Amino acid sequence: MRINKLWLKMAAVSAATAVIGVLAAALLIRNATTSQFGSYLEHIGRMNGMGGMMGGGFGGMMGAPETAFLSSVNTSLWLAGAIAVAIAAMVAIVFSRQITAPLRRLSAAVGRVARGDTSCRLPSASTDEVGALTTNFNCMVESLDRNQDARRKLMGDLAHEMGTPLSVIQSNLEGMLDGIVDASPDKISSLHQEAMLLSRLVKDLRTLAQAEAGRLNLAPAPSDLGKLVSSIVTATGPEAARKGVALSALIEPRLPPAMMDDDRVSQVVANLLSNALRYTPAGGKVEVSVTQDDGALSVSVADTGQGIPEVDLPHIFDRYYRGPEPKEKRAGGSGIGLAVVKELVEAHGGRVWARSTPGQGSVFFFTLPIVPAT
Repeated sequence: MRINKLWLKMAAVSAATAVIGVLAAALLIRNATTSQFGSYLEHIGRMNGMGGMMGGGFGGMMGAPETAFLSSVNTSLWLAGAIAVAIAAMVAIVFSRQITAPLRRLSAAVGRVARGDTSCRLPSASTDEVGALTTNFNCMVESLDRNQDARRKLMGDLAHEMGTPLSVIQSNLEGMLDGIVDASPDKISSLHQEAMLLSRLVKDLRTLAQAEAGRLNLAPAPSDLGKLVSSIVTATGPEAARKGVALSALIEPRLPPAMMDDDRVSQVVANLLSNALRYTPAGGKVEVSVTQDDGALSVSVADTGQGIPEVDLPHIFDRYYRGPEPKEKRAGGSGIGLAVVKELVEAHGGRVWARSTPGQGSVFFFTLPIVPAT
């Protein structure tokens, strides 16, 4: 019958080891005792002048007392071995169950997590491998719990972010159909901005889903990063002017080409600019710069917005993380733009980071590799 419990396997191995050890010790002691006892009898026989008369050596000197003595020794050895094996088996069972008890608790907790319960935590008093495994399990469940909370919050935020522009577009279009709202260029431009907001949100969601599935495809090629950034800043100028924010670009001349996917890098820059404009109040400014630094091209987006609290700064690029909201009631943020930025930049072999001072503004940086010289 196959043993399917770990503690039974450990106990069986320990008991088998004890049996082998006891058998080996008993055989060695038995052989040594018989040999030494025979030598002793021969020595006594020579001293008494019986060696020549007996002629049979050790076998001839063995009488009933000697045979009884050796039998008693052998019996004692086997009895002691049986007692030792029994004690070893009991000790093995006790210690095996104690060793596997944390594993049984861990298995039960894993089952609860598999059923969707992420509230379970296990005590970890030891510092051995099992204790380390328990600690890692607790950290994993805490991370999973945070991610689930963030996902639920994100779903609510996304429903709001998508519902608001859809409601604006729907109400204005119905008004135009009923003749209540004039189809003026300004009104159409406003509806276009709402549609662009939805389009950007859907694009970010699709990119993040591709990154999570490991299907984020890139088509990198040598390209002019400075020209790309300049064109995006120019296209974003009207939006910045509408919000009363001064937008400028500083492009270092004669930059080498970068190895990048133009569409993906455009998405990175657009997300950073959108984030900067979202958190910068009217009268502030946003400056974008492109420079060469340490064998890579570096892009920075600096704003004079409300800044990022120190406690939130290490998490702003995490998936599904959303920091404090700006003072405006509706600023058009989805909470996933910076996570998309991180995924796209790292997929290019670059890195992304941020610096911020609450109340003074933030600066976001990312780098891209330069085309290797041939």
